[in-house]
Amino acid sequence: MLFWVMMALLTVAATLVVVRPLIGPAAADLSREGQDAAIYRDQLSELDRDRQRGLIGAAEAGAARTEIARRLLAAHERGAPSASRRPIAGPTVVIVVAFIPALVLTTYLFLGNPGLADAPLAARLTEAPAETDVDAMVARVERHLETHPEDVDGWRVLAPIYMRSDRFEAAADAYGRVVAAGAADADTQEAYGIALVAAAGGVVSAKAQGVFADVVKAAPDRPSARFYLAEALRQAGDAKAALVEIDAAIARSPADAPWLETVRGKRAELLGQLKLPADTPEPATLPAVNPAPGPTAADVQAAGGMSAGDRATMIGGMVQQLAERLAASPHDKDGWLRLMRSYMVLGQPDKASAALGSARQAFKDDAAALAEFDAAANQLGMSGK
Repeated sequence: MLFWVMMALLTVAATLVVVRPLIGPAAADLSREGQDAAIYRDQLSELDRDRQRGLIGAAEAGAARTEIARRLLAAHERGAPSASRRPIAGPTVVIVVAFIPALVLTTYLFLGNPGLADAPLAARLTEAPAETDVDAMVARVERHLETHPEDVDGWRVLAPIYMRSDRFEAAADAYGRVVAAGAADADTQEAYGIALVAAAGGVVSAKAQGVFADVVKAAPDRPSARFYLAEALRQAGDAKAALVEIDAAIARSPADAPWLETVRGKRAELLGQLKLPADTPEPATLPAVNPAPGPTAADVQAAGGMSAGDRATMIGGMVQQLAERLAASPHDKDGWLRLMRSYMVLGQPDKASAALGSARQAFKDDAAALAEFDAAANQLGMSGK
């Protein structure tokens, strides 16, 4: 409702601006011809005063009057074609006032969309162009930032694109602007440090080292920042301190972290520089983020050659791992189905029924998942489901 009120007020204001000059009186004649005529009339008055004071003779006054009159007539003739403007009649004004808003409203209803949701700047900047041309998108954002360099969201969008395009100096500048604006989290600060290193050809400068130190201080569990801190120490010749940072990175990494191979490679390099045995024990890692799932049918079949005790121990351990993982992260439909089957394979129908109950509770609002659980229970021959 407020939108339409504002639109009506703006339309009325615009209409008045257009109509007002058409209904008012004619403006004063400010043309060049009108100015000349006024001057000649003043000259005639001055001539009469000079004649009365005896400053000019009758013959001279007559000749001068004739010349001024000729010029005055010529000025009037030059201005004669432009007739005085008359105000527009009332009915015409009413028609104009009614026509303009009607035209505007009809056009807007045909082309406009007042219900369209807002488009925040960040969403507009990150929206891919229709031609999915990344270069075109980057150019568009760069043009925006030329006139709005204070737009942090724009720099945040460009920085990772610059990194992927190997434009490391541009990436470092973009990340630096975000950090300088006080809008950087630990991920952004760490990315800023990495961009600085890449821009310097792998050298961890004092500035980059300071960035990584700030990251580690704020978030000690960031192994990437510790890795680059270790590299800075190694480049400075302090391999022993670098090894301490590398070991700290290993100790704070999950056992299945994808970066561990790189970290361990750097550790081996440092051990060689320090002339320490290559098999020097490393610190224990954190538990894996994605522990091994419960046993599949292939796992059970592969255990067929084991003794009964060994087979039961192996399968039981895997099932227990799966049950513990689902207790911590219950929204895993396939995991619950696998756990139900595993308990039935182990001859533990009560635990299978308990797993079914837990699965139903976790997916109580998902009709499709509940139907799948019931179908699996029927297939497995679970009673009392």
